[in-house]
Amino acid sequence: MNLDNNIWSTLEGGYKITYDASAPLKKLQSTNDKTEADNAFAELWDNLHHQGDVGLASYLSVSHIVLICIDKKSFDWNYIGLTLVIEHCRLSEHNPVLPTEYHEEYFNALKALEQYLLANFKSITDPDSLRLSLALFATLNGQTKLGKAIENLDEDVLNEFSEQY
Repeated sequence: MNLDNNIWSTLEGGYKITYDASAPLKKLQSTNDKTEADNAFAELWDNLHHQGDVGLASYLSVSHIVLICIDKKSFDWNYIGLTLVIEHCRLSEHNPVLPTEYHEEYFNALKALEQYLLANFKSITDPDSLRLSLALFATLNGQTKLGKAIENLDEDVLNEFSEQY
């Protein structure tokens, strides 16, 4: 869905209230400034999901997040992580069902991100980006529990795990 479409102002985000994600997505798309990108991501993270809740704005944002990531040839953990969180939330029974008319766009975006990350796997050097990529691969290949486990294996948990084995 085009970011100039008026529907964005009618969609719900993670707080179950209307949230127009088009503005921060446009900002993310147009900027090369790290501070501006970080601010756009902060807004998207704060509004597209909340305590496991997502809305239609969250789902429709995924294709734009992926497109921007690929266009910028980025491996920033925010692109991968936000996409992953929204997908994990979509799979939860308490969240709204993705309307059929958006299936193709949504699932094609997930597939495109997966292919992009696989094709560039050796270029993913940031530990968080690598961990989230692995979690995304597991989730998109039907291993949701494994994907969630990998997602949560941050440095502290990994160190604690490594000490036990």
